[in-house]
Amino acid sequence: MKKKVLLIPLALLLALGVVAIGCPAAAPEVVTEEVEVIKEVEVIKEVEKARPWPERPIEFVILAGTGGGADRYARMMTGINLKQKYVPVPLLPVNRTGGSGAVAMDYVLKQAGNEYVILITLNSFITTPLFQDLPFSYKDFTDVAILALDNFVLWVNVNEDWQTYEEFLATAREESIEVCGTGTKIEDETLFNMLAVVEGLKPFKYVPYPGGGDVAKALAGHHHRADVNQVSEALPYFPDYFRPLVVFQDFPLEVSGLEDVPIAKDLGTNISYYQIRGIMAAPGISAEAKAGIVGLFSDINEDSDWQEYLEEVGIQRVFYTGTECMDFWEEQQVLHEEVFKQIGWID
Repeated sequence: MKKKVLLIPLALLLALGVVAIGCPAAAPEVVTEEVEVIKEVEVIKEVEKARPWPERPIEFVILAGTGGGADRYARMMTGINLKQKYVPVPLLPVNRTGGSGAVAMDYVLKQAGNEYVILITLNSFITTPLFQDLPFSYKDFTDVAILALDNFVLWVNVNEDWQTYEEFLATAREESIEVCGTGTKIEDETLFNMLAVVEGLKPFKYVPYPGGGDVAKALAGHHHRADVNQVSEALPYFPDYFRPLVVFQDFPLEVSGLEDVPIAKDLGTNISYYQIRGIMAAPGISAEAKAGIVGLFSDINEDSDWQEYLEEVGIQRVFYTGTECMDFWEEQQVLHEEVFKQIGWID
């Protein structure tokens, strides 16, 4: 664009015969003025490039309600940064619920160029755009990192008669069990529908809530019979209110009191499903800001408090960034499309 600003006016003037070739008076004056403007623009850009990041607090958007996994992890990371000063500004957690994550995603997307807005993700980051005809996908955001793969455990209220996963399945083959979960046609409902298809169960009566914290409270109050909350969300109610029957992952839970919870695959149910804990940023941010955000979460990923907490609640710690991060989201997109076709949610 700079060359056009400089050359097009001269070309037009020459074409019109206003400036003659070889006229020394007018041309240097125009060129000097244009060059000075360009120099000023370059100086401004250099100043902007050298601007330190971050200069002000960072809004940490949570796409689910309070008390759930995303809320807990975001607030824990906020506390870790406050303690360790990995960046010299606070992270400000803000719950923006609604539309199975669509409200939060749309909000962050509209903050294009804003280097002070980040989003903690769930699987709904993939699933919600598939169903709601939204004009965006994961590709429209700035990738930061995948931090963890969280577990799904089938919990039942302790007042239920089911003592084993097999007993639960036997009942579910005969009647529609009322269950609860976070959002509509996202992670929890997806897993219940996968289970119904794989095991030939009656359709579940699924009741959605804004977040995992609400789901846990509802099951604890025995308003519903089962859920598939993560350990982090259910642990405050175990063992007084919840009984775990099975975990849908490839390895045992290494959590105190939950070591003997059976793995679904070991019992013949070929399902492994994880909740994706990742971070994305608004589109169109500078390379410096992106590097700073990635660096922040790299530090948090290596923080001892973070690692100890993940061990306490049985979460698989990972750290995918750059191409690896986006390749992972692409794999999840393909996986969920296949699953949704299988359970009849999309064609």
